[in-house]
Amino acid sequence: MRKTLLALAALAASVLTSPAFADEQVWAAVSVQAPVSRDSRILISLDGHTRFRTGGKDLDNTMLRPGIGWRVNPKLDLFVGYAATETQLAGPNRKEERLWQQAGYTLADGPAGRLTGRTRLEQRFRETGNDTGGRLRQLVRFTHPIAGTPFSLVASDELFIALNDTDWGQQTGIEQNRAFLGGGWQANKVLRLEVGYMNQYIRVANGPDRTNHNLSLTTAFRF
Repeated sequence: MRKTLLALAALAASVLTSPAFADEQVWAAVSVQAPVSRDSRILISLDGHTRFRTGGKDLDNTMLRPGIGWRVNPKLDLFVGYAATETQLAGPNRKEERLWQQAGYTLADGPAGRLTGRTRLEQRFRETGNDTGGRLRQLVRFTHPIAGTPFSLVASDELFIALNDTDWGQQTGIEQNRAFLGGGWQANKVLRLEVGYMNQYIRVANGPDRTNHNLSLTTAFRF
C-alpha cells in the first residue's frame, strides 16, 4: 500500500511539473457481463471500445475484449481473457493483442457508497517486435448513491505500471493514469449508463508527456 501511495504521489508531481501535449477525446464503451445460466458461478464478459481524438473528429482506437470468469463469492470475481486493439495512425495502423487476468473485488459497502477495486495483469503483443510486455493495472472506484433516485456520483482512478522493457517501445515504470469523475443512471436491474470527464495522463519516453481530456460514455449490461 505504501509503495502504491508513493507511486501515485510521484505521478501527481510529474503531472504538475512536466510539460505535456494535450488532446480532447471522446470515449464510448459497451460492456456485458452475465452468468452462463441462472445461478451459475461461471461468468462471461464482453466489452467493446471506440475512441475518437482531435475533439471527437477522428477515430483513434478500437478494442474488443472477451473474457470468462468465476464468482468466488459476492465480493470477489476472477476473470481471464483476450483483447484485440487497433490504433489509427498516419502510416500503418498499430495492432496489439493481449492476454489478461483480473480480480474484481468489493473493499467497502455502506450508506455512503461502495468502494471497489480491480487488479488486472496484461501480457501485450505487437507485430512490430518479438517481446511480450507485462503490465499491471490497478483501479479503485467509488460510487455514491443519490438518495431516493436511480442516480449516483462516480469517481475512479486507474494506474498503469509497465513491468518490463520491450523491443517495441514499452518501458518499465509508471505508464499512464486515468482519473474519472462523473455520474451514473441505473435505468433498471440490468442497464446502467455512466458519463463523465476522464483525465488521462500518459508518460512518453523522452517526452514530452501527454494529457488527454476525455468525455467518457459507458453503457453496461449486468445480468
